[in-house]
This record gives sequence, structure tokens and C-alpha cells, in this order.
Amino acid sequence: MSYKLRISNKLKLSTLQKGLLIAGVTSALTLAIYIGIGINTADVTNSSASIPLMEQDPINNGEVIIGFGWDEGKCLVSEIGPDAIDVCVHAECISGGKDNTLGLSAGNGMKNLNLVLPKLDALDGEGIDIAIDYRRFEKSGNFYTRGKDFNFGMKDGKLAIKYKLTAANGKSYSINETTTFEIAKDMAYRNYRFIYTPTTGKGELLVDRVVVWNNQAASQSKLTWNTSENIIIGNEMNGEGKPLPFFDNLVIRQTNASSKTPMELISFSADLEGQYVKLNWHTAKEFGVQDFIIEKSSDTKSYKEVGRVKGAGQSNSLKEYTLQDKEPLLGVTYYRLALSNNNAHSIWVPVIAFRLKPEQMIPTSVSNSNLSSEK
Repeated sequence: MSYKLRISNKLKLSTLQKGLLIAGVTSALTLAIYIGIGINTADVTNSSASIPLMEQDPINNGEVIIGFGWDEGKCLVSEIGPDAIDVCVHAECISGGKDNTLGLSAGNGMKNLNLVLPKLDALDGEGIDIAIDYRRFEKSGNFYTRGKDFNFGMKDGKLAIKYKLTAANGKSYSINETTTFEIAKDMAYRNYRFIYTPTTGKGELLVDRVVVWNNQAASQSKLTWNTSENIIIGNEMNGEGKPLPFFDNLVIRQTNASSKTPMELISFSADLEGQYVKLNWHTAKEFGVQDFIIEKSSDTKSYKEVGRVKGAGQSNSLKEYTLQDKEPLLGVTYYRLALSNNNAHSIWVPVIAFRLKPEQMIPTSVSNSNLSSEK
């Protein structure tokens, strides 16, 4: 089975809840090259069909932790992940966003935007991928700030980055640089992005997906956070008090972890089997995995456990696992794969989506006869 990879130069969060996650499924060898995990889905009408939930990202397709598009007109409400917990009193979602959508403004009160994100384990990872559409009003300000050790933003009109790393030998050091890239004050939105990848030790700044700065640290170096500090979007940014939006489409993704990950996942899929949804996944390697946990959600925000399957523990060979969801939900259900071992927080796991239509429900009497022939 294969899925057509859909790549676009635009990532609008308004598309995030419209369908299913997709990914190009190539050979197992190709998939194993990436620590990032391919995402695949099925439509119940045709198991080989898929409907896009979000645009595939060719740079890093790590799981989206939080995504804001602000097109619903609510400053704190996310489209993927938990909502923000605070923002300045004058903030508003108004027209003038990218591609004629709504965008986020600090309002006309001359108060800094200060959108505060909730505390999440996924935001404490060893790497991060932050992207935001921004148009410049002020001289300096910060897209993403966390305490004194991390800042992604602008200084004197130039793109700036500061972050702290801890190398594999335990030594810590900081990168703090104001780049030569000047952010134009021309009312045009551009996508500004910072990616730090622990396995390679590379930090990159991109503008409209073009690398404008990079730093090569020692491989296996980890971002070092003060996890007690709030994450603030738009610190020291107020749009000069103009009632105009300056932010749109904030997307924060996970990247791969630096240390040996608990598993190498080859595939994760969902298919209709009788009256149940069958979840199937393959691993190439496992390092201390006690149990695999399947969880499901109707909104990508609140998940509940479907069931568990015992892992191989230690394995360097291909393993196949299956689990049935015996209480599938009508409509789109999002499934994710979690691990019970202590290192599970250090990897991102894929989310797949499955659409179940009312006409595909099989009467219990019919399905029971089918179940008797299952292996």
C-alpha cells in the first residue's frame, strides 16, 4: 500500500482539522533512515484512500506539539494541542493575517503580546522546531522565549537566536548570536523558523524555508531548558500599538532525540476489520520497551487508552504488533502510539487518523460470524 506525498510551500493551520494525516510510505529501508516516523491513515470507504489533515513538511515532519492559526477568532484557542493559558488584555484575532485570514494582534494598548503556552513534557525535549509567520512593526522583540537560556526573535531588526546546550560529556555551553539577516519592515508576512536537532547537533534558522544561519555543535548535544520557566510568544512585541495582526500560524514540532531511542518504528497504520479498527505497527529495533500503549482521541487534545501490547524488550529484528479497537467512534478518530518505559518522553510518537462512516458499521450478528474466522 502506498500514499501520495503531498508537499506544499504553505502550511495553513486552517487545514489542520479537515482530514487525515498522510505520509509517503516507501520501503522499510527508506523509512528506517529517518528517526522521524512516517504517518499514515486509511479511509474506511477504501483502505487505500487518505484525506490530508495537514501539509507534509519536507524539512522536519516531527509530530506537531502545538499549532495556532487564530482563524476562529479566539486568541488562546489552539488548533492542535492544548490551548494557551494567558495573553495580554488587549490581544485580539483580527483580519489581516497571512493569505487573508485572521491573525494575532496585541491590540492598541501598547502592551506586549505575551501569549503564554502551557507546560508540556513535549516542550521540554532535547530538540525543538518552532515556526511562525510574522510581519515586522517594532525594532526588537521575541517570537519564542523561555527564561534566560532560550530566545528566538529579533534584535535591532535582525534575526537573533540564543540557546543553551549540554554535550554528551556533560559540559554546557551557549549559542547567542544576532545574525546578519535583516527582517524587512514591508508589511509582508514571512515564515521564520528555528530547528535544533540533537542527533546532529545542528541549529538552523530559516526564512521561508531557506536556511539563513546555522551552527554545528557536537552531535548528541541536548537543548537545556529551565522547565519551570513559562514559554512566551511575543515577549517585547506590541506591534507599536497598531490594531493590526503581526503573528499568524505558530507551529511547534518535536525533533528526534539525541540518546538511543526506545524504538525504531517502521510503520503505524489503521484498517477496518469487521466491526473493529485494527491498529498495526512494525518496529526495526527496541531498547527496553516494556509495553506499547494505543491511545485515541476525537479532537487530538484529550486521549484515552485503548489497550496495551507487551513489547519485545530488547530486539534488533523486525517485530509486528496488532491491537483492536473494539469500540470505534463514528467520524474521525486520532490514534497515537505511546510507550510505558521511562525513556518514552524523549521521542515523538506518530498520530494517525481513521474515518469511520455510519454506513460502514457492521451489524453485530454479521460481525460475530466474521470474528469466528479470525486468526
